[in-house]
Amino acid sequence: MKDTNDLPLSRAIRGLALPAVLAFVLQNFYHVNDTWFLARVGPEAANALGLFMIVSVANFGFILTVARGTQSLVARRFGAGNMDGVEEALAQGMRLAVMILVPLGVLEWVFMEDILSLMGGRGSTVELGAAYMRRLLLFFPFLFASPLLEFCFQGLGDVRTPFRLQIMAVTVNTALNWLLVLPHEVALPGGGQMTFGDMGVEGAATATGCSRMCAAVVGFWILVRRRRLVSLVRPQSYRQRGKVLREILRIGLPAGSSTFLYAAVGIVLTQIIARFGQDSLGAYGIGFRGVESLSFMVVLGFGVASGTVAAHAVGAGNFARARAAGHVATCMCAAVMAFTTALFFIWPEILVGFYTDDPDTLRIAAGYIGIMAFCQIPQAFEMVYGDAMAGAGSAVLAACISIPGNILRVPLAWLFAIEFDWGLPGVWWAIVASAVLKGVGMTLLYLSGRWERGMYAGRGMLGSA
Repeated sequence: MKDTNDLPLSRAIRGLALPAVLAFVLQNFYHVNDTWFLARVGPEAANALGLFMIVSVANFGFILTVARGTQSLVARRFGAGNMDGVEEALAQGMRLAVMILVPLGVLEWVFMEDILSLMGGRGSTVELGAAYMRRLLLFFPFLFASPLLEFCFQGLGDVRTPFRLQIMAVTVNTALNWLLVLPHEVALPGGGQMTFGDMGVEGAATATGCSRMCAAVVGFWILVRRRRLVSLVRPQSYRQRGKVLREILRIGLPAGSSTFLYAAVGIVLTQIIARFGQDSLGAYGIGFRGVESLSFMVVLGFGVASGTVAAHAVGAGNFARARAAGHVATCMCAAVMAFTTALFFIWPEILVGFYTDDPDTLRIAAGYIGIMAFCQIPQAFEMVYGDAMAGAGSAVLAACISIPGNILRVPLAWLFAIEFDWGLPGVWWAIVASAVLKGVGMTLLYLSGRWERGMYAGRGMLGSA
């Protein structure tokens, strides 16, 4: 655990951002593995990827509600030197996660086909997508626990442990994908053959669930045994603390709602995309989940750095340092994303060619990546400034920028793709337009200082309830 208040600002951000980026990139290999292995199962499995990808994003919105709110409170209390308060915040975050995941899991299990059909899926694409998500729901507690624990490690200034946990989890995920998704034949001593694997989408979901379970169990053990947060194993720590839960939700709900609305908008966008054929869904899944999500991990890493440094500064009462953290982290991230912009613009076919050699899918996915080059830098401004505000204890005004910006994608996509008859590129340009508007809006909000009222309010929750 490391209090960043004792380090120069740029060094503190750089020291947190690099391991966090690597951890998020490793985490993204879940998506890379799914994309690569399911593309080899067949085009229908690849098309299903574009459907359950959006459901996964929606679930992450619920996870982020708990994780971001808990992380902010943990980091602020850590910056103030209140370790009892840190344990209380983490225990209440885990309690809140259970309160959310049980009804959510039941609803998704019952209505999964309806959800996927609403998104534009048809026939076997819906069947495969539902099979994947139902298998993944069996591991739902660990899907919540793993990112929650990792966010809290980051709030404690420890970004190396999540990185190591991701190395372990991705190794397990890759091995299980190879064993379970594809068919394998083994020669028996008597001359016969035994076949195993060949589980397709259910194998991919099992691999993801088991690897998340490993990361959650080991992460919890590290917090209890090595970080001495021993109250986490005491049942009384999980008794409801209304004041703490409200503070977690005050920060987490705006961030989680923004992500959930992003997924809801994604559902509508997939309906528009599906008008151009089921292969378009597969190409979108490859472009978004297999390629663009890697650059998004860079933005998330710098967001973690800005939010953690800002939270530690608020905990120590150094509000000027909290403000400066957002500026420094955003500028550093934008410089990195300039490289990503060039990469996406110059070599889109090479980037998507790793996942497919189907000419139509390759063409659509490469077109998506080439256009997404133009939203990389605006996305950095939106996300890193937003994470700095959330870490400091202010998230509501940032959500007032991101939520309408995400909703705007729907009418723009319809206008460009259908009314202007631009086709699929019209959907991609609608995403770029909204990203630019959100980036500009978030930057103006941060510069205005109007968000700082929430930062001062968050200072009052540094003691235990």
